Amino acid sequence: SRYYPMGSAAEVEYTLQGVAHNLRDDGRGRLDFRSITVDVGLFPQCAGSSRVQLGSSDVLVGVVAELAEPEEATPHAGLVSVSVGIGPSEEAALTLPSYGADGGGTLWLEEALAPLYTSDSIPAALEALCIVPAVQCWHLRVHAQLLQCDGCPLDAMALAIRAALQHTRVPKISVGGGGERAAGAQLDLDIDESLDESIPFDAEALPTYLTLATLGTHFVADCSASERRASGAALSVALNPSGHVCAMRVTGDYGIHLMLLADMVQTAHALIGELLRAAAHAIDAAVALAAARGFPYADSAMAGLLGR
Repeated sequence: SRYYPMGSAAEVEYTLQGVAHNLRDDGRGRLDFRSITVDVGLFPQCAGSSRVQLGSSDVLVGVVAELAEPEEATPHAGLVSVSVGIGPSEEAALTLPSYGADGGGTLWLEEALAPLYTSDSIPAALEALCIVPAVQCWHLRVHAQLLQCDGCPLDAMALAIRAALQHTRVPKISVGGGGERAAGAQLDLDIDESLDESIPFDAEALPTYLTLATLGTHFVADCSASERRASGAALSVALNPSGHVCAMRVTGDYGIHLMLLADMVQTAHALIGELLRAAAHAIDAAVALAAARGFPYADSAMAGLLGR
């Protein structure tokens, strides 16, 4: 697989020696995270939006809410779907796995992110998006644009989507006739366009990816691009706040020994609380800033008037 271009032998050795002494090139220890910067409420035409920077990784997310029919397998649940774009710089694309039919990283990222937003992972949040079971629901279309990648694209994108969905609100809807309709008849929906009583999306239980990369006989959290060049493999584990594993991905040219894999998953469990607390603090601060500037939520196009 093509993940990150190999660095020189001297660069790789320098990185490995630093990790062995628990002193990475940016001063962090092996299990330390970089700073997280969050902004929300960026686009008035979106139901929710965010921009998240994790180290030098930079992700922009927009959410559009559309009315749709629930899936047959989950008639009491709404929908959340994720699409991914890369760029505009070519550098971002070069630092992603060559995976799937598209020959780039977008399909790989979409497939890795999809399990985080299903009824298996967030049942209560999706049930709240249902308007009339088996008839009408909200479909939140999430688009994440990876502007720059620096080591852990899944971590940065999952955090950015979490911030955007936490900022997302959908209009309150009243259903006429008790939600029943005759065959072929349209459902009588009364949408509160003022958004005075709009409903926030419950993002509390959303899973988040945490990536650990192997470097020599050790592994590190939140690796940078230079560290990823020296790494043999990386394990990305998606965990919810309760510590349940919702998804897992391995990248790189080498596999991970089962004993080391178990140790990495256990470490991910230990670290996820710290990551989620840091993210929650940054997201709450961003929401407060958005409210202070008079733009806490979208005031138009929340009912799916804009497609992606």
